[in-house]
Amino acid sequence: MMKRTTVIALGFLFPFIFAVLPAFASELEKGKKIYADKRCGLCHVIAGKGGKMGPDLTDVGNQRDHDWLTKFLKNPKEVVPGAKMMAVKGSEEEIAALVDYMLSLKK
Repeated sequence: MMKRTTVIALGFLFPFIFAVLPAFASELEKGKKIYADKRCGLCHVIAGKGGKMGPDLTDVGNQRDHDWLTKFLKNPKEVVPGAKMMAVKGSEEEIAALVDYMLSLKK
């Protein structure tokens, strides 16, 4: 009986998983593209690639949460008074995609 219940449950979950994962991957790609378009890599490094002026973002997904990153990207000096980074200019959707990308960066 347990095997049948598991098979039925998986049968319902597979379509959901295959519908959600590509959408999430697509959002991450949007964030990655925004990171490149905004030229964030001139100052920041990810996995050994990029500039050295700003903090290394390779593991930022383990160091910060969604709210902190959103607030920081919109107004860095309000969150970190001595920050040298300027606010990221973009729509709410672009900021959200960039934050999702940042949260995916984990060692």
